[in-house]
Amino acid sequence: MSLPPEAPSTGDDDPAAPREDYSVSMAFATVAAIASALVPLALLLWLHHRLNGAGSVLAAMDAFLGHTWLWIGALVVGVAGHELLHGLAWAAASGQPLRVIRFGVNWRALAPHARCTVPLPASAYRFGAAAPGVVLGIIPALAGSSTGHGGVAAFGWFMTLAAGGDFVVLWLIRNLPGSTMLQDHPTRAGCVVLGRREGVS
Repeated sequence: MSLPPEAPSTGDDDPAAPREDYSVSMAFATVAAIASALVPLALLLWLHHRLNGAGSVLAAMDAFLGHTWLWIGALVVGVAGHELLHGLAWAAASGQPLRVIRFGVNWRALAPHARCTVPLPASAYRFGAAAPGVVLGIIPALAGSSTGHGGVAAFGWFMTLAAGGDFVVLWLIRNLPGSTMLQDHPTRAGCVVLGRREGVS
């Protein structure tokens, strides 16, 4: 793939050299997202049950889903916020304005997405990939469970499930050193390796 004009030099000695591809199709990512989110979701449900007693998980779901327009609105805002958080985190990590982020929707896979058009070290890429699942998923789930607000916890559960695709990408790049320079793949879920940046852990 060719880099966008605004992408800075990565220090690669041979730009024509083959690049390692750490991406999957958007359709596969959508399916794999469900499986990858099952473990964190199961732990959050178990914790809610432990803290709030028998029947609390179903009660939390009822509290969230009991008002149709409320939960639909919450999920729409949550999905938009999910992609915005990706963009904000990656832009901040790259030291670039938000305009280096491209937002869109893959309608074939029904997958909204945010893509960074400049290369990032793997440490920063992981930060941006994990941010929505933590901020909109895990934190609300833990807050709702610990305070007994089931509707808040259930929102966190749904947003943790929505972060499943990010968990897939994080798993794909799990063994890459933090200094590895990555470029978002233009059409698939994941990235390609460009090289290494000195001094990045």
